[in-house]
Amino acid sequence: MMIFALRAVGMYFLALLMIRVLGKRALGELGPFDFVVMTGVGHTVVSVALDKSIPYYEGIVILATLAILEYLMGYLALKNQTLSQLITGKPVILIDNGKIVKENMAKEKFNLDDLLQELRKRGIRNIAEVEKGILESCGGFSVIMNEEDEPVTCRDLGIKPPEDQGATLTIGNQSRKEFFAQQKDDVILGEALQLSQLLQNIEESLDLLGSKIEGLEDKIAALDLRKQGE
Repeated sequence: MMIFALRAVGMYFLALLMIRVLGKRALGELGPFDFVVMTGVGHTVVSVALDKSIPYYEGIVILATLAILEYLMGYLALKNQTLSQLITGKPVILIDNGKIVKENMAKEKFNLDDLLQELRKRGIRNIAEVEKGILESCGGFSVIMNEEDEPVTCRDLGIKPPEDQGATLTIGNQSRKEFFAQQKDDVILGEALQLSQLLQNIEESLDLLGSKIEGLEDKIAALDLRKQGE
């Protein structure tokens, strides 16, 4: 049992190393060639881990070969558009100016239920709102809305976000320590702003109360002068 576990651990880290070498592209939505390579990687890892009759070095050679093929085909596809389209395919338009292109739907074996499901995922009520609906070569579905049907942004409304909002952004390369430290600072800043606003409200209330007291004192003084005159 220990041998199987050690072989599995070894193949796991070899496969992980291969994916890291290939880069983030191998972790995205897989194209046809990528799918074949990743399937081969999975089959190799399981086979070598479970079958002691397969020499360990053969698994290493297979993984290295698959990695070289993936890198080589990716490089060639980058240099040659025709080869890229041959390997990964071309995007296909399924919706054109609010109209479903039935010929492309039939060609890609993409049925109406799947299409409507993809539109519902994006919160689209009416197909007429879609300028282009594209089936990507990786199998993903992209939607380009008509300009008049696109969501309204803060820029469209001329709204500027407040400058005193927290600065814990989802972009950048912050470490975990920096991220949580920034969140803590944002909480402290928010509490300080709330306290400042509260003090300002109290000050305004005191000013208003002071003005009312002054007005009342003036009325009392006027009343005293009237009594003295009588």
